[in-house]
Amino acid sequence: MTDPIAIFSIDDHEIIHQGIERMAEREPDFVFLGATGKITNAESEVAAARPDIVMLDLFIGEDQGWSVCRDIVTSMPDTKVVFYTGYGNAQLVEKAIQLGASGFILKTSPLSDLPDMLRTVVRVGQCIDPSLLKEWVDSRRARTKAPDFNDQEILIVSMIADGLDNYAISERLHLSFHTVKFHIGKMLKRTGESNRAGLVRFAKEKFLID
Repeated sequence: MTDPIAIFSIDDHEIIHQGIERMAEREPDFVFLGATGKITNAESEVAAARPDIVMLDLFIGEDQGWSVCRDIVTSMPDTKVVFYTGYGNAQLVEKAIQLGASGFILKTSPLSDLPDMLRTVVRVGQCIDPSLLKEWVDSRRARTKAPDFNDQEILIVSMIADGLDNYAISERLHLSFHTVKFHIGKMLKRTGESNRAGLVRFAKEKFLID
């Protein structure tokens, strides 16, 4: 008999912890190790519990779970992080995967489907909520066709996002004003965007800049 799948929950709603615990009690191959509703001590509690899967809410109070996901994945590579949240889209799923998460599941999915989704995480290594999967796959396909920015172009777009004009960017990067303008023109043409704000939006959607 294989060891049960050990679950730990990070969420600021007690009812979520209770629901996950009841699910684990009903399934013979699951065990609920505990929960916390605070970001500040989440990593230390997970480290003490050493679960197979951490179910992490994306929004916990005023904080987001991104940093917690990154820290857990970095310090405990054998523990899989699954975002369990009330809201999602392709961009959020992609960011979660880039941070090392092994899954993204919506709380609106039937609780009866949750065990099989978590088993998929353990067995396959990844599970995306069925209601988000097509959107995420389509967005990934679109990104593979989307033009990339080189390092210098990313710097320029980052500075545009920070509010710098072309003259300030040219001084910061030790380039001529016309060279900066040329790079921006090339990016506009390549992406199909019509202005600087569009470039910033494009870069953020592709997670090229924060």
